Formats: sequence, structure tokens, C-alpha cells
Amino acid sequence: MIKRTFCTLLILIGTSICYGQKTSFFNRIKNNLVERQIRKDSLISNGRPFLSAFAGPGYTPEAGLLLGGGLLYTFSTDPNNKELQRSSIPLLGSISTRGNIGLNSAINTFWNEDKLRVKIILGFSNVNDDYFGIGYENNSSIEKGADSEYNRVFFKIQPRVDFRIIPNLYAGISYLYNSFKVKDTNDLMAVDPNFIEFGPNIRESGLIYSIMYDSRDVVVNAYKGFYVEASFYQASKKLGGNQKFNVIEFDTRYYQQINRPGNTLAFRIYGRQAMGEVPYSAMTLIGATDKIRGYLNGQYRDKTGVIGMTEWRYMFLNKQGLKGKHGIVTWLGTGSVAHDFGELNNWLPNAGVGYRMELQPRMNLRIDFGVGKDSAGLYFNFSEAF
Repeated sequence: MIKRTFCTLLILIGTSICYGQKTSFFNRIKNNLVERQIRKDSLISNGRPFLSAFAGPGYTPEAGLLLGGGLLYTFSTDPNNKELQRSSIPLLGSISTRGNIGLNSAINTFWNEDKLRVKIILGFSNVNDDYFGIGYENNSSIEKGADSEYNRVFFKIQPRVDFRIIPNLYAGISYLYNSFKVKDTNDLMAVDPNFIEFGPNIRESGLIYSIMYDSRDVVVNAYKGFYVEASFYQASKKLGGNQKFNVIEFDTRYYQQINRPGNTLAFRIYGRQAMGEVPYSAMTLIGATDKIRGYLNGQYRDKTGVIGMTEWRYMFLNKQGLKGKHGIVTWLGTGSVAHDFGELNNWLPNAGVGYRMELQPRMNLRIDFGVGKDSAGLYFNFSEAF
């Protein structure tokens, strides 16, 4: 009896010690997270820089399964101005089971009480991609597989400056340079008239002139406001390229806050028309991480493209009844490509859901799953699709 009681006592003591150690371990993790959050909030509220990081698996129709990761560095160009939007420098990278490697960044900076905006877009990829020709009929009739696969190396740099004319109205100019090199072709390319005409090595260089009205509260994650932009691009051989053509683009977005911050309806209509002798690499594409998500990027391409999107974004409330750090989105959309606007007849359906986690104030990690016609994809990014 005494021996049994002694053993029971030892078991209870051992269990208490283990439980105490386990509780202490999780409490330390919790306390560290709380302390880090307090430190982050303090730095950001005082206009100080802050760096966030993430990594995780994904899937896109063009790349297959992938491992992606990134860094998000934010700062204020004027810490004393609490109304000035924080500038952001994101860096996203990925490697996929298809052997694809990609690095991308879209830097947004705000200066002089938002009278001056400087943006730089950078991109590099070495990927096994797919080419389906040009035009909806070709794009929809050819299936992804060995016949569509080719290898390309792509590099892009686009610095842009916007000057405020009057409140919310900006005039902008940017320089665009694209290098597009096809290393391994497919059988379709061997007989494709556009590829035969322009060849495997394309350098695209030119200036973009734009006019923009922007009343969004935060550029990278708007809760309310209106955005309209029209631009004209002139690719020229005089600026280091080997192509000559023009492009007009328009982009209209509207954001309506519902009852409280973090509950938003967002709408977008986007269109692009390329004119002249346009190479396959510069045609309008409507499937991507920022357009109709879920389609193979590049399957649907032609001179003209239009998309329409409606998205609901909802950030959950925390225990204190304030906007929390986690949220969901869902969207419906459609898009079409054709030779010109009058021939846009074949509209592709699009829908999806997503998860949001606020890494920094109004800076979300975006994970989206989009579904299209016989296609689907999972996407990671640091900013909203639009």
C-alpha cells in the first residue's frame, strides 16, 4: 500500500514538473510574440523602419508546385508627418518543381507630403513556360503540355516618377526596359508567324506617359477611395530596344468601406490595347497574380485585353472589438482578349478566395486561390491584387 502510494506520488510530481515546463515553454513563446508586437507597433508609430519576412509553399498553373518567400521593408520618408503613407520595399522569390526561378519587387515611396511619388518595378525569371500562339481561338484550342512548353529568361526594370498637380491628381513618366530571351522553343513556335517575325531575342525599351487621379487612403491596401489612370507607352529603338510599337492602358478602381475599417468592397476595370507591329512578348495578357487569378499567365494573349473584378475584403475583429490581423477575401471576375476592342466576345469566368495576415499596418501577406476555366492557381504576395 505504501509502495503504491509512493509510486503514485512520484507520477503526480513528474507530471506536474512536465506540465509546468510545457506551460513555461509556451508562455515564453507567447511573451516573446507579445514583446515583438509591442516593439513593432512602437517603431512603426514613430515612423521608424521595420522588416518582415515569410516563406511557404504555393502553386501556379505556369510554375507548378513552388516554394516562395519574401521580405517586406517599410519606412517613412518623413517620420514627423503621421499622415504620410509609409514607403515599402518588398522582395519576393520562388523556385518551383518545374525548375522555374523568379525574383520580383515593386517599390513604392512617398516624398514631400505626397507631392512626389517614386516607384520602381524589378523582375527577373528563368522559367519553363508555355506558349499557345496569339488570339483567343488559338489560345483556347491548344492544351498545356509538351507541345506548349518552352524556356525563356526575362528581365524587367521600370522606374517611375509621379508629380502632384492638384490634390489627388498626378502626372507621371516612367522608363520601361524588358529583355525577353527564348532559349528552347516548341513545335508551335516553329510555325507561329509572330515568333518567326520577331525571333527569340526581344529588347523592349520606351517611355510611358500617364495621368492619374488617386484618392485612395492607402495605395497598397485601400479601404476607400477612387483611382483612375490612363497611360500611353511608346516602345522605341532609339532607347536601347529592338522593337517599335505603342500601347494605351486604362485602369479604374473604386473602394467602398462597409460600416468599419477592414470591411471593403473593391471594384476594378482594366484594359490594354497594343498597336503596330507588336511582338508576342508584348501582347496583352490577362492571367496573372494581379489580374484574373487562376489562369495560366500567357495562355490568353492578343493585342487587346479587358478584365473586370469585384472583390470583398474582410478583416476579423480581435477580442477588444478592434480590427485584427487576420482576414479573408472572395472575388468574382471575367476577362477577354481579342485583336481590338470591337472583337471582345469570349469572356472567361474567374472566382476565388483568399487569406490575409497583416504583417505591418495596412501591409498584408496575401494568399489567394483562384479558379478559372479548366485552370486554378495559388498565389503569394505582399500587396493586394489591386
